[in-house]
Formats: sequence, structure tokens, C-alpha cells
Amino acid sequence: MSEALLRFTFGPIQGFIAEARRTADLYAGSRILAELARAVAQSLQQGGAQLVYPADLTCDPPNVIVARVPWERAEELAQQAAVALHARWRDIADQALGELARLVVLDEALHQQWQQQTSDRWELYWAAVPIENGDYATAFRRAAAGVAALKKTRTFSQRLEAGAKDVLSGHRAALARAAEAPQAFWRAVRRRPDGARLVGEHEVLDAVGAVKRFFQLDAIFPSLPTIAARPFARAAATRARPSLEAYRDAFELLVTSLGERPDRYRRSGLGVDTFPYDGAFLYEATLEWPALLEELGLDPETNDPPRTQVEKIHRAARSALTELYRVVGQRPSRYVAVLVLDGDSMGEWLSRALAEGGEAAHHEISHKLASFAQAAQQVFTGSFSNAVPIYLGGDDVLALAPAEEAVPLALALAERFHTVTGGRTVSAGIALAHWLEPLGDLLHAARDAEKRAKRLPGKDAIAVELQPRGGEIVRVVAKRTALTELQLGDLVDRFRREGPGSLSGRLPTDLRVAARALSTADESFRAVLVRSVKRQGEWPDGAIAERDQLVTRLHAFARSYDDLCRESEESSSTAIPRTVPEGPAQLAEWLAVARFLARGGGE
Repeated sequence: MSEALLRFTFGPIQGFIAEARRTADLYAGSRILAELARAVAQSLQQGGAQLVYPADLTCDPPNVIVARVPWERAEELAQQAAVALHARWRDIADQALGELARLVVLDEALHQQWQQQTSDRWELYWAAVPIENGDYATAFRRAAAGVAALKKTRTFSQRLEAGAKDVLSGHRAALARAAEAPQAFWRAVRRRPDGARLVGEHEVLDAVGAVKRFFQLDAIFPSLPTIAARPFARAAATRARPSLEAYRDAFELLVTSLGERPDRYRRSGLGVDTFPYDGAFLYEATLEWPALLEELGLDPETNDPPRTQVEKIHRAARSALTELYRVVGQRPSRYVAVLVLDGDSMGEWLSRALAEGGEAAHHEISHKLASFAQAAQQVFTGSFSNAVPIYLGGDDVLALAPAEEAVPLALALAERFHTVTGGRTVSAGIALAHWLEPLGDLLHAARDAEKRAKRLPGKDAIAVELQPRGGEIVRVVAKRTALTELQLGDLVDRFRREGPGSLSGRLPTDLRVAARALSTADESFRAVLVRSVKRQGEWPDGAIAERDQLVTRLHAFARSYDDLCRESEESSSTAIPRTVPEGPAQLAEWLAVARFLARGGGE
């Protein structure tokens, strides 16, 4: 019996993940996709196929499955895999529908709408090519080309739905019972004991959004404010435990005075036992009356009259939080990061490996990527436990992190990938924004940043988009090695501290002005840099050598852009568009990012 290579993939992927208002939506979307991919791979294995990629199903499997199959059974196995994917999706959807039915009574009209919106949800593509004369590489290329051609063929129908749209996709009709507005239906859901936890004020969901929202996660997934507040919470638990306990008691008394049970809000993920509540409650803005009612899931019309009765308790809670800030010596940062990371030139790597080593080389690459996923998990559980991985599969990573930890996390993951794969590189995009910003927008900004990183010659780069509230967006990009030598964490510390070795917040502004006239990091720019650092820093007699070392480091970072530009021009025989930004300007912007992080988002 002759053998063939089967390539099976499904989608949409990015759009499905991006439909998210909460971190739990993002995480649930990732878990659902991993479950569907796992169902496909397991179906192929059970049918006698030999998986080539992915090599390990214990990590998050990708949406592209490659397997060696008997040629005569290729179509049969592909059809069985498709059935397995649809069956797993139906199981997940039915489970979510059951959770919804546990909260409110559903009618036939809603059941029909649910069925329409969850059926034909996925676009499936597969191609099988016989492996002739043992030529695995040719079969792989032909199968990839076949799938690519199928994706250009519109094999699915577009369904237009009337009525109020759901809040996640913005284009599908929100669920509702017959003769009932979606707003009224979801208001009824929110009024149930568990409803307020799952559905926010003014939220209406369609069936796909409800599948995400009611998907059974294996653990409590922290919210954006919780992730942003984790460093502060852990500092408070270590340095100011009595003050944190005092605020916790005041908060619980406030919740109780509003007729609620504090246990209802014990869904933290904050990482400290002393305060087992959502990180949003560590921000003074959340204790403002309207925000507090919304965060607790209470009806403003019902709870406005008792406001005067709990005013004293409310003030006491706010005072306890202010005291906690004072004792800790800082406030929680209001900014959070979305990080996406992707391997550089993966197609080129695979093509070269296939040409040299055929199927064995593909197996080797698959195992290296599986090893990286496991190594990446160790990065999160080790040095970056404040960050939260959403997806770890192959050369792809999607994660959330406190703003200040995002760049060090990206560097650590890139270094681990470089080591595990024997010298291959990745590029990363990071979006830094207030935790109140729409999550879908942050994911889009992070992916745009990743694209900018991949435009640098040779890649191996990290790009950041900083979206300060009320200020101009800052976009920076740098090679991994240059950014490592810049020591961004040290710069953050210098902007934050006082006394010898500290830097003034005016330094980035000074250099921004200088960069308008100086496009390269030549000696003229170095002279400006020396003068600016000397003027905008604390440098007593004992710190002169430290200052000179800092200037050398900053100048070398700015000069790295000039070197990269020259190298890319020398390596190309034709004129190419400039993709390397100017070093002096980028140094100024990276310093602005460091200053912003040092202030926790304050300006």
C-alpha cells in the first residue's frame, strides 16, 4: 500500500481569538482551538496515521496537522478528522448551552438560533499527495500548495443576521427568546447568582460568544486589572501585610453593607492569599460609586438609595486603600501588556531542512518546536509568574503580562527559542495600554507591532506600541541583542529612583529634540548625549564612571541602528526601502517607554 502526506487545517483562527472582551474570552478561545486541533490529530492517529507535525499533543497543538497516511485511505482519514473536529465543537457548544440553561429558561426560538450560529462554524481544508519514490519534500510542498489553493476558493456561505448584534463579534445577532429583546434576555441572565460573574452590564452575546463565556476553564483566569496589579499585590503582601489585611477587611465590610456576600467575588488569580479578590479592587478608581456597582454586578437603580447609608463604610474602605499605597510606597500600575511572538522565516527553515533531510528533518523540527513550548512554559512558571500564557504552541506564543515585565519576558522567550532550536530566532510584538482599553484592540496592536519587528533586516527583533491615555502613541523596535545590552530594566530603575545614578524625566524630551537634527548616532550625537545625561541625572563625584558607562551603553544602542542599516545595504545588490529607523530617535523613544514604565503609567 503506497503512502501519502496529508495536510489538514481549519479556521478562522485570528478572528475567533480576537473576539474577546475579557481575558477569559481570549483564553477560552485559545483552549477551544487547541481542543479542536487535538481532536483532529487524535482522530488521525486512531485511524493509523503517523503524525509528523505536531510532534507532541501535550502542548497546545497548532491548527495545521501534517501526517503520513496510506494513500488509499487518505480521503477517509481526512473525513474522519473533520467529523472529529465537528463533534468536539458540538460537545463544547452543548456544554455551554447547558450552563446557560441552568441560569434561565430557554425556548425553541433560542435553541434554533443557537443551532444556526454554531453549525458550519469552521472552514476545513485538506490535501493529500502521494509520496513518490520516497520524495517527502516534494509531497510536502504539493500538499501545502493544494491547501493554499483551496483557501482561495470560497467554500462557505455568508450569513447575514438581523437584530441587535453581540458585543464580541459585532456582526452576529445576539441571543434572545421569542418576542424578547436581547438586552432583556441577558439582563435576566445577569440577575442569576452566577450570571453577574459571567455577563457584564450592557453585554449581549451570540451563540459563539456564549460558548466562550460559558466554556469550563480548568482554573480561574485573571482579568486584565488583576494581571496589571500582580506586582503591586505581591509587594504589598510582602512589605505591608497588615495594611493589606486592613484594606481587605474594609472592602469585605463594604460589600456586605451592600447586601452582597464577599465570597461571591473570590475569583482572583491575583497570586496572594491575603487579598483573594479581583485586582480591579486594588485601584481607587474602582471604588468610585458607579464603577464599584458595575464591578460588583449591582443594579445602580436598586443600590443608589442605600448609598447614603453606607457612605461612612465606603469612605473607610477608600482611606484604607490610600494607606496601603502609602505603606507600600507605590500604586499598582494601570497598564498591562499583550505579547505575541512568532518564529522568523519558519517556511524557509522548513524548506531547507526538507531539501537536506526529508521527513526525518521535519520530525526533528517538530520535536524542537515541542521542546520550545515546554521550555516557554517553564519561563512563565519560573521567573515570570506574574505573566499569563494564553497559547504556547510550536513557534507561536500569546501572553498577557504586567507592563514592566513584557520586554524582559519577550527577551527570555526569544533566548530560549534560540537555544532550543539551535540558533533560530523569533520576533515579538508588544502592546502596552491601560487595562480599560478593549482587549481586541490590544491584540490587534500587538500583532501590528510584531509585523514591524519582522520588517527589520534579519529580524530577531522586538517591537513595542505604547498607548498612553491622553498622549501620543509611542512605537519602538530593536534587535534582541541590542535591546538586551540596553538593559531597559536598569533604565526604568534610574527613572524611578532618587539620588546618585538617577535620571530625570526630561531626558527623553531632550533627546527627542536632538534627534530631529541628528539622524545618525555619530560623534555629534554622542556629544549631545553626554551633555543631556549629565544635565538630566544625579552624578556626584563617585558616580562619574557610572555615568560614562551609561552614555557608552546608550550611544552603542543608537549606533546599532546605523550598523544594521549599513549591513542591510551592503548585503543587497539592489536599492531597498529603508526599514531601519533612525537610531537617535529610537533611543529617545525607548527612554520614553522606560520613563513611562517607571511611573506606572503616570505622566
